[in-house]
Amino acid sequence: MSSPRPLRPGSLARRLRWGAGWLLAAGVAGPLGAHGDDQRVLELLTAELARAPDADLHLRRGELHRHLRDWERAEADYAAAARLAPELAVVAYFRARARLEAGDTAGALPAIDRFLAAEPGSPEGWFLRAEIHAAAGRTAAAAADCARGIELAPEPRPEHYLRHARLLAGGGDRGAALAALEAGLGRLGPVVSLVEQALALELERGEPEAALRRIDTALAAAPRREGWLFRRGEVLERAGRPAEARAAYAEGLAALLALPERLRDTVPMEKLERDLRRALGRLTPP
Repeated sequence: MSSPRPLRPGSLARRLRWGAGWLLAAGVAGPLGAHGDDQRVLELLTAELARAPDADLHLRRGELHRHLRDWERAEADYAAAARLAPELAVVAYFRARARLEAGDTAGALPAIDRFLAAEPGSPEGWFLRAEIHAAAGRTAAAAADCARGIELAPEPRPEHYLRHARLLAGGGDRGAALAALEAGLGRLGPVVSLVEQALALELERGEPEAALRRIDTALAAAPRREGWLFRRGEVLERAGRPAEARAAYAEGLAALLALPERLRDTVPMEKLERDLRRALGRLTPP
């Protein structure tokens, strides 16, 4: 069997799939159906390891034990991988993640620190350390680590910016949280989850006009208007402007009813129609 390759957590995350294709691609011998269960995978990995110790296979088996929440066996496999390949820094990453999931934040932090000492440019490492700090109640440290992860990530995802904003808001700095969301919107475009979180923060800050401007920007770019019109009505109603709110709700309902039936006949759209009609009924003079 070939010597273990230097592996990073991002690439491993994509490779850790529990099925036949993954096993064959990894060089693990033995037949396995496409829907083989975890125990069969463990048996195959264990049989392969009995023939020849291998750090990569110990990592894979450790990850399967982690997936099964068998922390003791996962740790044993990580330890074996570290003995076979002391240079494989990613072992510390997996250890940190397993300890976090087991509720051991005190043990997780030194493990992720060891990984980041060897791989300071790993965004996954900084994101995991942010999770560890957050789980331990260290919100400011978690926000700083999340920001570092975003800075290093070649393609940060919306959830990274959402996590960063929520950590900042949780620490009491809604202005910084909004700035974090704006950074995400500037980089990724008008992602609905980011816009919605920014709206929520603006409303919490008592800034309905800012929220309305944000909705109007989303409306100008949106291929579908009914959902944003409903949100516009909500903000206007909350701001004590019932006539404008009713107009927004009515425009939203008209946009929804103009859609083809196949687009309206879904659970989310049926709920939106009910919400729009209920809002109109609430604001219609007797």
